Amino acid sequence: MNLFRSEEHVRGWPLYTREVDDYVLPLSDWATVFGSPLFRRRLQPDYLTHIDEYVNDYRAALQATGKAPPALDRVLTTVLFTDIVDSTRRAASEGDDAWRDLLERHDEVVRDCLAHFGGREVKQTGDGFLARFESPARAIRCAQLVCERVRELDLEARAGVHSGECEVRGDDLGGIAVHIGARIAGLAGAGEVLTSRTVVEAVTGSGLDFDDRGLHELKGVPGEWEVLAAIQ
Repeated sequence: MNLFRSEEHVRGWPLYTREVDDYVLPLSDWATVFGSPLFRRRLQPDYLTHIDEYVNDYRAALQATGKAPPALDRVLTTVLFTDIVDSTRRAASEGDDAWRDLLERHDEVVRDCLAHFGGREVKQTGDGFLARFESPARAIRCAQLVCERVRELDLEARAGVHSGECEVRGDDLGGIAVHIGARIAGLAGAGEVLTSRTVVEAVTGSGLDFDDRGLHELKGVPGEWEVLAAIQ
């Protein structure tokens, strides 16, 4: 019998076969739920075609034992947002075909930088990227390299970096930390890598230097946030 942590994991498990340990729990943790006849199933070879049946069994087993679905997984990570500056005007001047080719070259550059610094692409955000890193210092250096290398394409990029707990939603990340990273990136100018004070404190001793950019209210985020710019 396969034991899953949540409904999300029931849906997502087949996509993460290299991370099975993240999706399987000891029998003792869920013995009551998964010992229920409602969820006594084994995965079939055509698992994906029957995914809704497995999810329904999971829900029924939870309901029968009076348990609520657990909260989404949360991980402490560093998020990096990158964005092309003035992309709308540039797209209009280039034309669709040329702009598409330029974007493809831009994407190759960003992915190469992510691979070099150990970042993981989460998703593309229009003409930018959301990525995650284990190390905030690596995230900053990656962002700096992205800004430097896209100039070779006659483009300007900007970036924002923040560290905090994020919700894992399949391949995606969510939560307030992601919103903070996005808002900080939105404050950056051409070639700038902006960070939160949280990131600066985390990279003490890394050799990175920062300029203070003052306190800012970030749309949708409570309070004021100190923003700093990483300098080369």
